[in-house]
Amino acid sequence: MANQATTLDFWSLKAVQLAKECRQIAQNDAAEIDESLRVEAKLLAAEFHDALLMPQDEFEDEARRAAQLASLRKRAIEILVKVYPDE
Repeated sequence: MANQATTLDFWSLKAVQLAKECRQIAQNDAAEIDESLRVEAKLLAAEFHDALLMPQDEFEDEARRAAQLASLRKRAIEILVKVYPDE
């Protein structure tokens, strides 16, 4: 599948970039992308959006947000590796 993601180092992507990649996968109707991956990518994009908007006023808020983003990051990279296995 030809996409700019094939030239990216997934591990170096920021949360905003991972959210964008997830959105692109969710909107892509290419036959090689399994529907379940598309659905999960759509959910991840929405969860990234919510996590990025979480408050960071208090230490606990910042820690909660960081933990949420770390979890989403891991799941997003797993999807990217499945969609772009040649990386």
